[in-house]
Amino acid sequence: MNITFNHSILKISLLSILSFYSSPDFYIERDLKIEQINSAIQNGKKFLQEIQRIDGAICDTVNPLFETWETVLAAEALYQTRSNHDEQTFQKAMTFLKYNENNDGLLCHNKKCSKAYCIETTSVYFQLLSAMGESGKVQKSILKIVNLQQNTGQWIVGNPDVHENKDFASVTAFALNCLHQASVKSHNINQSLSWLVKKQTPEGDWGSFWEYYGIPGYALWPILQTFHDHTSKEIEASTEKAVRYILSHQLEDGSWKYKNNNEHIKQPSKELQTSLMLSALEYEGYKNHQESFARGIDFLLQHQLKNGAWDGGYFPIVSVRYEKKEYIFATSRILCLLNSYLNFLKKN
Repeated sequence: MNITFNHSILKISLLSILSFYSSPDFYIERDLKIEQINSAIQNGKKFLQEIQRIDGAICDTVNPLFETWETVLAAEALYQTRSNHDEQTFQKAMTFLKYNENNDGLLCHNKKCSKAYCIETTSVYFQLLSAMGESGKVQKSILKIVNLQQNTGQWIVGNPDVHENKDFASVTAFALNCLHQASVKSHNINQSLSWLVKKQTPEGDWGSFWEYYGIPGYALWPILQTFHDHTSKEIEASTEKAVRYILSHQLEDGSWKYKNNNEHIKQPSKELQTSLMLSALEYEGYKNHQESFARGIDFLLQHQLKNGAWDGGYFPIVSVRYEKKEYIFATSRILCLLNSYLNFLKKN
């Protein structure tokens, strides 16, 4: 009797769901959401265009500490959401980045350290070039990334301003993603992947460190991209653990917020943290976690500023006398995320 009842309930539930998705109300709601996202993207891109410097950089207008890193992120957002209206802005940004390559073709996070390199900044730059079909033009530079791999499998960030945690897990993930997008193999990919799996915490994340924004989402974002591109039983188990961590930390309003124990340090905003968590979860597919994505996207849409940007909070520099805002990172990452989610909605 119980089995028959449960099957009946399940049948009714499935019919209700199917009925909703085939109803006019569903399509009206979806079209309204598409229109809302399109508007948010256009306003966000307009903001990036308006703050672009004469030299092509798109960065914090008050403190350009990360001017090259932020320009890479903004260029990626412009490329993914590209249209004829912002092509000039994009090309100027790419010209700025090309000008700041060092002799090996690698990038550092700002012009002052341009003779050095940052694995993370360079890797995102090379991923963008690969998406543009131009990885062949920088093949020698990409091979430099390969040769910078450590004997133990990981990469060192290279950034001369990072002193305390040079091989944080995100660095290796960014490097692997760069190589994968360019169809270039590292010396020992299995060793690198095992190194990443072993670095995962019992909770399911890869921890956080102030030199890398001080939030778990920063490492989760590139690492789940890495795991999406490679398969093994240990990677599958590690991914499932990470996804459980992400889902279990989503707040009622759809956002994520990691609380640092040091209350005196200004931190990245809920908007930036939410964008990184959703960017990580994206590699597991929108269909698998539609409710979490819908809530998170709604939170981001509701918190876009009047000027088109999103508040990024602050880079958590351990100094009460120093401030670095992160609205470029937040706006760029959210634009990429909204564009991807928009494409999902259009197909469903």
